[in-house]
Amino acid sequence: MHVNGTVPPRSPHRPHTGGDRAATPQSRHGIQVTRELVHRPFADDILVTSWHRLDDAHFSLTAQWPHDHGYFTPHQGRHHLILTGETIRQAGLLLCHAELGVPLGHHFILGDLVYTTHPEHLAVGSGPTLLTIDVVCSRMRMRAGTLARGRFDMTIRKAGRIVATGHSDVTVTGPRGYQLLRGDRLTARHTPGALPAPVTPRLTGSTKCRDVLLSPAGRPDRWLLRIPPGHPAVVNPANDHIPGMVLLDAAQQAARVLTAPDAFVPYAFGTDFRRYAEHGTPCVIEARRVPSALPSTTTVQVTGLQGGDPVFVSTLTALDPRG
Repeated sequence: MHVNGTVPPRSPHRPHTGGDRAATPQSRHGIQVTRELVHRPFADDILVTSWHRLDDAHFSLTAQWPHDHGYFTPHQGRHHLILTGETIRQAGLLLCHAELGVPLGHHFILGDLVYTTHPEHLAVGSGPTLLTIDVVCSRMRMRAGTLARGRFDMTIRKAGRIVATGHSDVTVTGPRGYQLLRGDRLTARHTPGALPAPVTPRLTGSTKCRDVLLSPAGRPDRWLLRIPPGHPAVVNPANDHIPGMVLLDAAQQAARVLTAPDAFVPYAFGTDFRRYAEHGTPCVIEARRVPSALPSTTTVQVTGLQGGDPVFVSTLTALDPRG
């Protein structure tokens, strides 16, 4: 189980103009896709740019992936794997707030996030990659006109070609319910401290030490999660827990390190969130190879643990570099 980052309550669709680092994209409805609607601290990190309702359960969205993002840097000339997961996350949040009655300030419990990409269509160009997203909502449970639970299935396309497919399952809770759920953890925040040494950046697919989320833990298949203080892409001061996208990125880094020196470039990524990843408690990341369902592929399972209990389990599959 995992709760996405939240923002203070604001009126839905109210444009926010102060303090953004870049102009905020406009939706087809003429309403800004603000940082609040997709739960991102900076406008530069907004990926979804517009949305359009087709019917009660179908939506069409647009998005763009940057070619020069400071954190989600391309790997081997292709867009960063986590961009797909972040796009699915943002699309679901936007629809919840803009179309499904969820007020800003509510909290989202992410049950799972699963997606498969088509690497041949992930090439990075000289500018942003423009995308369309078809969204189908199912298993929707409404309470007093507000989404309480649902599933979002998405197909992401670039110039008409499928780039990725995936889904996420979410549960929504209001501020009071979240307060009861979190108890004294509600006020927990990431406290910067001495940062443990990083794994060699190139092994994780990173270009800078500050982007490495793993620290050696005495075994080739085990690491400690390290969170660089103040890192704009992975630290949200409003979070009372470690964000799910941090865990996903740590998982793909662990899979790369485990399989080095082979070039492990995952095309399929599935994560089951079991519980909250808490601040102030060491998070152990373990990785192991598991049998692949398809020939000429390598599959790695990554588990995050706190106090010996699983926080998340990710499964990543890549094509064998030697075919």
